[in-house]
Amino acid sequence: MQNRQKNIQSAEIVTIGTEMLLGDLVDTNTAWISQRLAKLGVGVYRHTTVGDNSERIIGALREAASRSDLVVTTGGLGPTSDDLTNQCLATLTGREMVEYMEAREHVERKFAQFGRQPSPSNYKQALFPKGTELIPNPLGTAMGALVEWGETLFATLPGVPSEMKRMFEETLEPLLRSRSDGSIVSKTLHFAGLGESALAEKVQDFLDATDPTVAPLASQGKVRLRITTRAATEEEAQQKISPVEEEILARLGDFYFGEDDETLEGAVARLLKERGATLALAESCTGGLLAKRLTDLPGSSAFFKEGLVTYSNESKERWLGVPGELILEHGAVSEPVARAMAEGARRIAGADYGLSVTGIAGPDGGTQEKPVGLVFVGLSASGGAFAERLDLSAWARSRASIRERSANRAFDLLRLRLEGKET
Repeated sequence: MQNRQKNIQSAEIVTIGTEMLLGDLVDTNTAWISQRLAKLGVGVYRHTTVGDNSERIIGALREAASRSDLVVTTGGLGPTSDDLTNQCLATLTGREMVEYMEAREHVERKFAQFGRQPSPSNYKQALFPKGTELIPNPLGTAMGALVEWGETLFATLPGVPSEMKRMFEETLEPLLRSRSDGSIVSKTLHFAGLGESALAEKVQDFLDATDPTVAPLASQGKVRLRITTRAATEEEAQQKISPVEEEILARLGDFYFGEDDETLEGAVARLLKERGATLALAESCTGGLLAKRLTDLPGSSAFFKEGLVTYSNESKERWLGVPGELILEHGAVSEPVARAMAEGARRIAGADYGLSVTGIAGPDGGTQEKPVGLVFVGLSASGGAFAERLDLSAWARSRASIRERSANRAFDLLRLRLEGKET
């Protein structure tokens, strides 16, 4: 391909497909491409999703090209009449569509692998704007296109994630490495146990800085701080990030549980394994959410002994040994019952720790005394048991949010205990 641009520094991603606008399909491609482009030093400033309409696709491509060195599209490369990406790119760039024999033969080879013959419509996938450099597709029939237009490089990729990723890694990524300037590197620090505003107050000077930038992202009782910078090499970028990270952790260390891809339950799992400790769960309003998140982790059998969903009062009495009079006196959603649930789970399983959750997730079932969003988390260990009261009424309209926040706080209480911090 003729290399008219010295560097590619900015990019936009245009996702094509009416199914995404209707909510029938969730777009995961854009996030993946954005992450890969950032590592290559290419900044992504806009994401656009457009339906299967020629006029709107051409408009989206034109606008993206007016702002970006690189426009990456996903979707719209199939054999049907609503697969319009390459035709729209040809119209935009004023080029005719021509058949590429390499692409035609590729379609035939792919069909032959399954003992089938292509239909006439399948050969549509051999048509590209004149002057295209093809992007090989080892997994599917739809090859992609690299097209230079003015100061912009277009790259069309299929919407199937496995095909798109392979094509990006094998063709587009090496090209961009040769035409990008430096690396954009991010590191994400994870915190729990304090809100976004409280966290921001402690690191406001970093939030106001321009290089590295520090951005907070809050989610269901957890907060992330993403530190980002650009440098000539990844090593230089890390050198710029390290002192910022160290100072943030000096201020917020008690709330820190991991970095980048680590989850709160992953941090708990790591700590339990390191200490050779075991855990049992007793859940009511979370309905097995804690157990689900733990058993999603490979190797959880090394520390997780059992989990009980004791939703009814009778179940709490029968399986956990919670005294009936305790429930009658305080109610199932109470500190004494949460404590007794954690003790019962630990005792029955013979585990080192017992963790419990009981609460009112709503949207109904609340009273003036015990509103929707009232939750108690219990923790039992060899030194005794305690329970913490959570007021999640601000999220009372969302049952899922109350459950997720309850699970996060339960995991964080256990994390603090495992780290020897005050709980």
